[in-house]
Amino acid sequence: MRKKILMIGLLLLVVCVSISAVSADFNFSFSSSESSNSDGDSIKFDNGKLVIQGIEFAIPDGYKEVDDAKVLGGNDTNFPGFKLSSDTFAKGNDKIIVKVLYSDTTEGTYTPPANATNKTISNQNGWFMEENGQSIFIYIKDKKVVEIDAPDEQTITSIIK
Repeated sequence: MRKKILMIGLLLLVVCVSISAVSADFNFSFSSSESSNSDGDSIKFDNGKLVIQGIEFAIPDGYKEVDDAKVLGGNDTNFPGFKLSSDTFAKGNDKIIVKVLYSDTTEGTYTPPANATNKTISNQNGWFMEENGQSIFIYIKDKKVVEIDAPDEQTITSIIK
């Protein structure tokens, strides 16, 4: 009887160690309530504060997160080797989309769209354009390409921290 209990205990220990090893190898956690990507970062939104890839944004009052529009570590076809994380917010017909392009391994250069103009918003130098009724501001921060699509420039100004 003692041998059976000892064998069951040993078997349980092996199973626990195996699960821990797999969990550590794939950056998986049973207790995590956040979405994570390969470099361990996440998308967090709480009380108007959005954090994507360690970059903080302020979402204006009244905007609600669109649950099924979140992208975490998706492949971006415009920038091979780069990943895209984004979150979308809506207030009536108005929409805010915050995108961050990043790469763990690829060095790249960014060429702004031909219709973009150089502009500084909230102390960030970048490129501004208007397209399909949305204002779009693109800038580089911490070697990541940040794009904010919003109803107008004033909203973009309030989003950039």
